[in-house]
Amino acid sequence: MTNKKESYDYIAAKFIPVVKSKAAMVLFNEYGLTQQSISKMLGVSQAEVSKYLSGKGARSDGIKISDRDIEAFAHSIVVKDEYNAQRIVCSICPKGASKSCRIMIK
Repeated sequence: MTNKKESYDYIAAKFIPVVKSKAAMVLFNEYGLTQQSISKMLGVSQAEVSKYLSGKGARSDGIKISDRDIEAFAHSIVVKDEYNAQRIVCSICPKGASKSCRIMIK
């Protein structure tokens, strides 16, 4: 069984970057947003968005997230519905959502 520190490290270092990387692709391809606007929405640098879009960013390493969930997450970000964006991330989190989790997407 993993402890809270290991879970936090995994979510912060592996899972969230994969979500942001996949969302960046949707925001760029489906919504036509600039790298700069995507960086502000996702709370990462423009250089990181550039890496995401070139395929050199976060590696999924077996993390499976449906396109539908990423599209819903991206839409929530575009319409500035942070509550729903956070809800989506928690619902797809491989560590499971819990009341004790305080990891925010930004």
